[in-house]
Amino acid sequence: MALSQKALALACSICALVSLGTAASVPDHFDFIIIGGGTTGLAVANRLSEVPDITVAVIEAGKDEGKNPNVTSVEGFGGSTGVNTQIDWLYATTEQTHAGGRVLDYHAGKAWGGTSTINGMTYIRAEDAQIDAWERVGNDGWNWENLWPYHLKSEHFETPTQAQLAAGASYEDVYHGRNGPLSVAYQYGLHNGSFASLVNETWQQFGIPLNEDVNGGSLRGFFVWPQTLDREANVREHAARAYYYPVQDRSNLVLLRGHVDRIRWAEGNATKALAEGVEYTAPDGSVKALYADKEVILSAGSVRSPAILELSGVGNPEILESLNIPVKVPLPAVGENAIDQPNTFMTYTSNSTFTGMVPYVTYMTASDILGSETDAVAGEIAAQLKPWAQQVAEESNNALSASAIEHLYQVQHDLIFTQDVPCVEILTTAMGGNVGSAFFALLPFSRGRVHISSANPAAYPALDPNYLMAYWDLVLQRTIAQTVAKFWETAPVNSVAGARAQPPVSDLPANATDEEWDAWVASSFTANHHLLGTAAMLPEELGGVVDPTLVVYGTENVRVIDASVLPAQISGHLTSILYAVAERAADIIKENLGKQRDT
Repeated sequence: MALSQKALALACSICALVSLGTAASVPDHFDFIIIGGGTTGLAVANRLSEVPDITVAVIEAGKDEGKNPNVTSVEGFGGSTGVNTQIDWLYATTEQTHAGGRVLDYHAGKAWGGTSTINGMTYIRAEDAQIDAWERVGNDGWNWENLWPYHLKSEHFETPTQAQLAAGASYEDVYHGRNGPLSVAYQYGLHNGSFASLVNETWQQFGIPLNEDVNGGSLRGFFVWPQTLDREANVREHAARAYYYPVQDRSNLVLLRGHVDRIRWAEGNATKALAEGVEYTAPDGSVKALYADKEVILSAGSVRSPAILELSGVGNPEILESLNIPVKVPLPAVGENAIDQPNTFMTYTSNSTFTGMVPYVTYMTASDILGSETDAVAGEIAAQLKPWAQQVAEESNNALSASAIEHLYQVQHDLIFTQDVPCVEILTTAMGGNVGSAFFALLPFSRGRVHISSANPAAYPALDPNYLMAYWDLVLQRTIAQTVAKFWETAPVNSVAGARAQPPVSDLPANATDEEWDAWVASSFTANHHLLGTAAMLPEELGGVVDPTLVVYGTENVRVIDASVLPAQISGHLTSILYAVAERAADIIKENLGKQRDT
């Protein structure tokens, strides 16, 4: 297919930009403008720019950090050495009402590749029933079967070596793609001692089996997980490395540096709001305009995407009018339905010294963690769904209806207590002379929000995940903590575990009461950085912001493609599902383009 005149003009302009430096400029019109060059933004940009006669611009606040050792490093637990550096947005939550008023750090990547440059590199997919539930709540076509090909399309899986298999790695070949752009592998630095066997055998004492591969849609069990990394180069695999670097010379694709302030709207569109482009602040402080002839795509993440919508006049009229922002699309659910997980860490001294990466995970269901009390607890929680829903509605100033939240809660309750979807994740690791576990309740009932508190685009949004709003979330987190303590006291893993270092026994004695455990959990957990739902893909009457094609309600041509559209929390980790969602979203857009050309 020949290049269009528009694409040829773009190519010539980019060549001029390269040769003339600041004396030349990039064109001000593109078919697609993507706000955010992170995990999803670059994946979508790659796939859209496969069509040579459409033009794509990505605007990203960060810069290329491909040679930054804090990005390339795979050392340490999760390899997240870029946290708290210049490539971290360094958000913070509001004071958390149910956690003693604490303000928690919240990390997100600010670089080509976004948060994939600073995350823990964990590659674990969701449970199949969770994705099927997306369709059950009104998102036609969004189910496990339809998303599955996109998991495979995105992935380039490396078969574990014999040494890695001996160290605990395992896989089912049918669950993995081999030809995608994203490298997924076990690193050569995988710990090669007997620790994996000790952990596995101990979890079996709790009735938890070995799961040969959690990435097939069934998570329950113990597993040694792969990571997003290039095994041969021994470097992190992030979105820029996987999806942008290989295609950055395409003549119809450009990545600009800047901070998007708002979406610009065309005048005179009587039915739905039509985006004509964006305003963004360049690194030199100047405000520029860029025009989209087809679509504006928000891929700025669960904190910033709803904020940009609000700054653009799309959101709750009460919030917008209080900040003197003209209301373009009244959409009260923007920024609501924020869900993250509380993450707690316990460590023990050890009589052994550990080297290498120790990525061990255990997924447990409600019956695994609650035992004979499961049915009684299920009944107690069912009785709380209505009051919790009413509380969420009141705290949103009725931007969300209590009946909608209760309906979504019922779906979640069914997943946990009827479909046995894992609701507990325990990560077991070892570092030097210490062993430990990070753990979190996967499917919290607490709901929060993200909203702007200023019309100034440079001001950070107010981020309130509202951790532990639902008392059950605290109870479950405490129960997991007590289970972790029992785990480290159980043979055979107790042979390598010494005294509890965090929390020290002097602060939380072995015979601590539930109330003492609760106090410790509430005072010590951190954000899990899995925030989602703030531009949820749901029917509008259920608190939705985007429809099943990811178009924002009330707009003609604005889509959101990032974690903010995920309608509910998942039991896996976000990275894998975000790449799959981006891949499918790109195909949805291409199909739409095809229909437009046919007409």
